[in-house]
Amino acid sequence: MMMVDTELRVSPIHGIGVFLTERVEAGQLIWRFDSRVDRVFSDDELNHMPERLQRFLRTYSTLHGELGLWVLCGDNGRHFNHSDQPNTRSLGIAFGDDVASGDLEPGTELTSDYRTICDAVRSAGTGFSQPQEIKRSSSPAMSASPMSSR
Repeated sequence: MMMVDTELRVSPIHGIGVFLTERVEAGQLIWRFDSRVDRVFSDDELNHMPERLQRFLRTYSTLHGELGLWVLCGDNGRHFNHSDQPNTRSLGIAFGDDVASGDLEPGTELTSDYRTICDAVRSAGTGFSQPQEIKRSSSPAMSASPMSSR
């Protein structure tokens, strides 16, 4: 869930981006997983969905490979674009807090390094297309997910 005020705009980086509407200080919390807004899907659930929904979720979700869980941000957070020099820093895969890397002014497009937030990107190499399927011996129970009450 976005912890700062944002809006969606056309991005000079790619498609739609998420832009700050308030000033943010270095280290300030930008995004945090919140099960009231963000959704979690197992590999098994995803693989049994209609193809169009699978494509959407693989595009806009982040994968925690070890747990076999995909996290879909339920708000503007799913529109962070990639940058090799991002202005946010993730403190963990899929469920980790994202904080500002420096002071950010209103109108700044929020960016992240996809290689640090999503195992699907890392497993695919340096490109940013999501794989069609992640192979695992078994999918963990949903009750084992690290959803927090933070």
